[in-house]
Amino acid sequence: MEEIEKPFWAFDLKQDYRHADDVLVLPWTELRFNPLKPPEGVSPRRWAQVFAEIFGHATALLSGSKNYLMKKVVELYQLYNLFDRVEKPYPNLHELEMLIDSDGINFVRKQSDYRDTLLNRLEAMNLVAGTVFDCSQGYSIQELLQRDVVFEFDGLSRDVQNFLMEILFTYVFEYRLAQNHRDEGLNHVFFLDEGKRVFSVYKERQDASGIPEIDELTAKMREFGEGIVVADQEASKLTDSIKANTYTKLLLPTAGRKQFQAVSEAMNLSERQAEFAQSLEVGEAIVQVGSGDPVPVKLENYEIEKQISDEELEKRQAKNWEELSSTPRDATPEFEQAILPDQGTREIPEDPEREIEVSEDADRLLEDIVENPFKSLTERYEKFPSSYKGNNAKNDLVDQGLVVEGNVRVGEQRKLLQLTEKGRDYAKSLDLEVKHTGRGGVVHRYWQHRIQDAFEEAGWHAFLEKFDADVYVNMGSTELVVEVAMGDNPREIDHVEDHLERGFIVWVACRTKEIRDGLKQRLEDNGLDPDSVMFRLFRQFNELELNSG
Repeated sequence: MEEIEKPFWAFDLKQDYRHADDVLVLPWTELRFNPLKPPEGVSPRRWAQVFAEIFGHATALLSGSKNYLMKKVVELYQLYNLFDRVEKPYPNLHELEMLIDSDGINFVRKQSDYRDTLLNRLEAMNLVAGTVFDCSQGYSIQELLQRDVVFEFDGLSRDVQNFLMEILFTYVFEYRLAQNHRDEGLNHVFFLDEGKRVFSVYKERQDASGIPEIDELTAKMREFGEGIVVADQEASKLTDSIKANTYTKLLLPTAGRKQFQAVSEAMNLSERQAEFAQSLEVGEAIVQVGSGDPVPVKLENYEIEKQISDEELEKRQAKNWEELSSTPRDATPEFEQAILPDQGTREIPEDPEREIEVSEDADRLLEDIVENPFKSLTERYEKFPSSYKGNNAKNDLVDQGLVVEGNVRVGEQRKLLQLTEKGRDYAKSLDLEVKHTGRGGVVHRYWQHRIQDAFEEAGWHAFLEKFDADVYVNMGSTELVVEVAMGDNPREIDHVEDHLERGFIVWVACRTKEIRDGLKQRLEDNGLDPDSVMFRLFRQFNELELNSG
């Protein structure tokens, strides 16, 4: 049999694939994906319809709620001017939640029910998903399609897992369709274990919802070079569509007559063939390709070591994660004026009536976060008898909406924890003194402090938030300011221009080379000389090789 090497994506719900070599493993805590950013070449209006269908299917919304959702997505796109331009920023699920939350409740009763139902789904999803959706533009799907990727969704709620699998699946199809990747042969393969989670026969048979969009895609994907491998121990719970549209079927020893019949009927086994298949032992299977005759095969046994801890995974994957880039959340003035006319921006809304109940270990961890905001998660776990207990404490805080996670991916891999507004209020209720120096999220503030420390270690005086700069450095006869650029954001150019007009030497510290190159281009587009500004990558501030030249 001819072997064909093509990139694949695997959706892993039990940490079964993290041992694989030469594979990018992305636990959900490392994933950055904005499902409201349309795939390249797909119009916002089309994507609003597709997104509403997939979100509705994954979270069991009926047609009324899905239609309401689609209208709110279109409204959000309008506030971001997406029908008039193609540039960033893009809204994400947090902004969608804020828009729906701000909607008045003077509806007819049915529309109010749609709003409440949808808001309930979005609040839960944003809370559980942590930092997954906390970006304007996530990792490049086009780049990930060139790599073998394992998406680890263990630890997320069922609805979030289902939504992520279905939206990524659909995202790739819409991208392929828009790029006209038709009749090119096999380009890429999806692996879905526990396939009933996506291809659920129960959802397929819900007449009130209509035929799920995900079922429609299975019949179309092959034409666009996407292969799908679906596995499940309960074949009777898989959709009729996926069983009908798979070209190759594989039957392994199956416990239970109902599950055996589901596969044998899909393979159209004769009575004699079915009798033979019922006697299969471990390592044996029946394979059918197309409408050909089913044949028995023996499978090779692969011995693998699956005991890989989160810490070991971080060591193995740190370089891979460092190469990925995303753009932080941003908002247009139109959105801020419409949703938050007197506040500008705000954090993700929390439910003020939700009672906070966390363990003593979680309280200890929260105190450590307040006292040492930039300590890595690995260092925090050293205060506990085991990493397992530390991880439970962290999950307790995340589940209660008291902290969110962030990552610093330069040099040593560091996972940081940041208090939410709710977390700061809770910390104050414990009589903890909550300080907040620097601006923006915890990763941005981490680099402000690291850059300040680097200059002070080099013998100069450095200050945060002085002269409206992220870092101000006084060198005696020379004054230098540093802007910390987490993304290729137009506002960075405004800050640079202001600093140049005031006579400062200006440095811009960039998270990645792509951000650096994008900002240099923006300087030229705004009529500024890129050579008037010194650009540095974050990692250079770990090397302490500083000069003003």
